[in-house]
Amino acid sequence: MSISNKVRKKLWAKSGNRCAICKTELFSKEDAKESLNIGEECHIISSAEKGPRHKSGIHNYDTYENLVLLCRNHHIEVDTLTDTYPEELLMYMKVNHENWVTNSLEESISKESMPQPKLLTRITSGKEVLNIIAGIDGFGFDYDEGSEEDNEFIGSILQTLTDYAEIIGMDVGPFERTKIATHIGSLLKELEFKGYFLFAERCIERLKCSDNITNENWITAKLYIKKNDSPDVTLF
Repeated sequence: MSISNKVRKKLWAKSGNRCAICKTELFSKEDAKESLNIGEECHIISSAEKGPRHKSGIHNYDTYENLVLLCRNHHIEVDTLTDTYPEELLMYMKVNHENWVTNSLEESISKESMPQPKLLTRITSGKEVLNIIAGIDGFGFDYDEGSEEDNEFIGSILQTLTDYAEIIGMDVGPFERTKIATHIGSLLKELEFKGYFLFAERCIERLKCSDNITNENWITAKLYIKKNDSPDVTLF
């Protein structure tokens, strides 16, 4: 199979002609006569047996959901550094980038328009959590209040994830990471049993330094714990 024109058009439109990592404009005019295209459609899961993040048994690898739009440099990077860019992280980056495109376009059309719903991925495994909180500079939290017992449990989970983020920022081996992921997974199951879901996103925020002149980019993890019957929650 190959990427269809319909899938290709949807990917470029949803991505806003920008790389999902560096936001570089991918197709632009160098002058009045010539144009330059540095955009590439990157497979999150490769169809090749020895390709990056390969999984066997998938009927069609050329779907919109399995593609992320990148510049040439970042395409090479994500397919070379597969441990740094696992499947789950690329999925998050794709969703977060397309949210950014949507919100940016809406803001440019009308600053008075109602904000668009934010689409976040529901987190169901400890491994997914680790991919989001690894190497971050800060956290952001929000949660739906419940009973006193539920609130205390939610607070303990958020504190645990904060502690783990500091730990895995050090030299933690595969065995320790697996143990941490397993423990987080058990906490997520208990959270779901109590009637809550965890949603999360990894994003870059530009913060002004103390001198009020220079800015720094901070990688942050934002965690949202919502009741499963909340009107804000729509599962697809």
